[in-house]
Amino acid sequence: MISREGQLSVLFLKTADIFLLASALALSVALYYSSEVNTLEFLSTRIKLSNAVLGGLMLIIWHVCFNLKGLYLSYRLSNAGEILRSVTKVVSLCTMILLVAAQINPWRTINLWTLSGFFIFSILFIGGYRTVVFYVSKRFRKRGINTKSLVVLGGGKRSEHFIRSIQRKKELGFKVLGYLDSDPLFSYSEINGRPYLGKFEDLKKIIDTEVVDEVVIALPIKSQYTRIKTAIEELEEQGVTIHILSDFFPHQLAKIEPREFHGFPLMSLHSAPTFHWRTELKRLIDIMTSFTLLILLLPLFIAIAILIKLDSKGAVLFSQERMGYSKRRFKMVKFRTMVNDAEAKLKEIEHLNEKDGAIFKIKNDPRITRIGKYLRKFSLDELPQLLNVLLGDMSLVGPRPLSIRDALGLEESWQKRRFSIRPGMTCLWQISGRSNLSFEEWMELDLEYIDTWSLYLDWWILLKTIPAVVTAKGAV
Repeated sequence: MISREGQLSVLFLKTADIFLLASALALSVALYYSSEVNTLEFLSTRIKLSNAVLGGLMLIIWHVCFNLKGLYLSYRLSNAGEILRSVTKVVSLCTMILLVAAQINPWRTINLWTLSGFFIFSILFIGGYRTVVFYVSKRFRKRGINTKSLVVLGGGKRSEHFIRSIQRKKELGFKVLGYLDSDPLFSYSEINGRPYLGKFEDLKKIIDTEVVDEVVIALPIKSQYTRIKTAIEELEEQGVTIHILSDFFPHQLAKIEPREFHGFPLMSLHSAPTFHWRTELKRLIDIMTSFTLLILLLPLFIAIAILIKLDSKGAVLFSQERMGYSKRRFKMVKFRTMVNDAEAKLKEIEHLNEKDGAIFKIKNDPRITRIGKYLRKFSLDELPQLLNVLLGDMSLVGPRPLSIRDALGLEESWQKRRFSIRPGMTCLWQISGRSNLSFEEWMELDLEYIDTWSLYLDWWILLKTIPAVVTAKGAV
């Protein structure tokens, strides 16, 4: 049940959203036609009865979209970023609906520019307004205004940890009434100052007579499945919001994401960066940067190609099958730095390997050509991989792609998590000593990158790569 304060705030939100959408459309149209001598007179000539009716219908449809997309559900468990993403999605839908409506009943004032303006202004107005409301609401809830009453089902360690956390975060606006448990071990004692309310059988009586907005179930699903099922049925009947603590299984790395798959509720666990605007921006940066560098470095590519041809027989470029994202195989391109039959000669010198683990590295590899030695020292042989980045096989930053031989030689399962993201041209290993590091240190750095990935980390690695390449630190 929503409190009186909550009902008023939702009504205020709905009114504000419609007003801000209409304002965004009016502003975008007014700016587009601002060069007219008399803007108001110009716009008034285009207001017809059919347009007015369709405009009113648009406001109703936009309101329905905001409702269907959950923009009026409680956001107290969300953060500002999630709110802005939700606003962007629903504004995108409203913009598409406006485009369709303008085709049904042609509006001369609705064109590509005014639609773009509507989209941008709507996000700025509504996103800005809701962000302010979000932070103001947190301040109110800290003072005990618009709080929700909460009952916890279960009295074990998980309940104790949850109650302690929820009471510490007063800005969420939850008042824990207490907990229920039938186990004598957890009965008749307080948890972090919250009282024992009774056995599981008392839940129905409590929600019948007390103000209970939400219930958190913190019971072990294996031994308490029947009780959990019964509790959900009782709470559903009375419209009480239910939260189930989803840490059913031990996981240290994976992040939980609830979602729905064609009507089936799912709980997804991710131990690698998931699809997000940041991952999309990373890909966009990859495309733009690789394309630009391929053009700018073309004279250098030609010069290197000539030197390779003068130094030894064979092709200028060397492609080798590597294992990339989700163990997909792709051809990685490099400038050739070895003799033509280098792959065939590998078995003859495998016993000279100076590295542990799956990789093969020796300092004075007899297969390397004279020019190849310098190309490797300053990583110039890696530059053609910009083409792999452009095609999407690789990224500018990510774990270095392993050859099929080395990838199949990985023995530890934790090492194979490096295949959960796109491989890259440079990485933490590249700026931390390269071949001076052991194989296990290399793998640990790759996983550290995956676990702590951010756009800032990518930028930092790219900046650090320049001095690492210039000084040829750890190059073999």
